[in-house]
Amino acid sequence: MLAGCGGGSENGDENGDGGDGPSSDDEAWTDVSEFYLEGRVEAWTFVEPSDVVGGMDNPTITLIEGNEYDFTWVNSDGVTHNLEIRDENDEVVEDYQSDDVGTEGEEASIEGLVATPEMTTYICQFYPSTQVGDIEVQSE
Repeated sequence: MLAGCGGGSENGDENGDGGDGPSSDDEAWTDVSEFYLEGRVEAWTFVEPSDVVGGMDNPTITLIEGNEYDFTWVNSDGVTHNLEIRDENDEVVEDYQSDDVGTEGEEASIEGLVATPEMTTYICQFYPSTQVGDIEVQSE
């Protein structure tokens, strides 16, 4: 959502592109419908889908236009976080935002998100410079 604010992934590549991590093939995204993330001040770390973005910090994710997705995240540091899906104007799209969660181990989710072209970023409103990544929406 905020251009230039993403951190690199653990394998040293910016926004999780390339490197020796999980697959970034566009085809790999077609079967994805659920994401599981760990939220901490330093980054969003993706746990699932492990074969596509597992272990990456703030990777660019690909959604297929019209497909439905669930995003579940767990608070990993006991600091307040939330997850929002925003557009290029930094506005929350269709009220796709999770509850604020401040207890370590507590989960929150965005369920039934339908991918639309205006979605450009996933972000934590509390740590927008470190917990942020790009969304690419592709047509089928």
